Amino acid sequence: MFKSAITFFSCIIFIACNNNPAADNHVAQVDTLHDTTSNQNDTDVTGNNTTAESDSLLLAGKSIGKVFIGMDASKLEKILGKPDMSDAAMGKAWTTWYSKNLDEHNNKNELNVYSAYADTDMQRHTVQEIRTTSSFFVTPDGIHVYSALPDIQKKYVVLKAAQYKSNDGRTIIIYDDKQQGIAFEIVSAANQNICIGIIIHEKGKDVNEIYLTLHPDMKRF
Repeated sequence: MFKSAITFFSCIIFIACNNNPAADNHVAQVDTLHDTTSNQNDTDVTGNNTTAESDSLLLAGKSIGKVFIGMDASKLEKILGKPDMSDAAMGKAWTTWYSKNLDEHNNKNELNVYSAYADTDMQRHTVQEIRTTSSFFVTPDGIHVYSALPDIQKKYVVLKAAQYKSNDGRTIIIYDDKQQGIAFEIVSAANQNICIGIIIHEKGKDVNEIYLTLHPDMKRF
């Protein structure tokens, strides 16, 4: 039993390490979104109170910490600091921040934000999808990165949406709850299916409508 537990967590560490970019010498100035809070009574662009408690909250179809679907993308740098990576083209962008510290499984985490023009006027960029690999963020019902698929399925109606290969060649399957606006990246390790990433998107929309641009080799179901 003890040997199996060691094997399981070793697999998780190996998987997550190979699924995150090696950016040890170029990471964000903050570790998690809650580190960016300079005023406990501030409100975000949606009018929601941004207390310390809300900084770790992950809401399906709405937000991860202080980053909300539909918020003005120009606010991101003020909240998160300068990004570590940005892939922009044709008015669309994936922007990435890396953690400066390791998580409980000795992995660096990342936050990815997709933004694009809000409408055909092309005057304002808005956040349209958010992804995290950090277990710091938790849904109100207790789901987070490293949760097991059976626990996720008790809380969300998820269906297989797509799959892609990680940097180490492992298959990552994306399970999407389209109606609630939340998707989970799942990998098999030691005979268990574990979440290694959570994606927040607009309710009622397929996660693949945007996420495909982050993994062009992704296969849809």
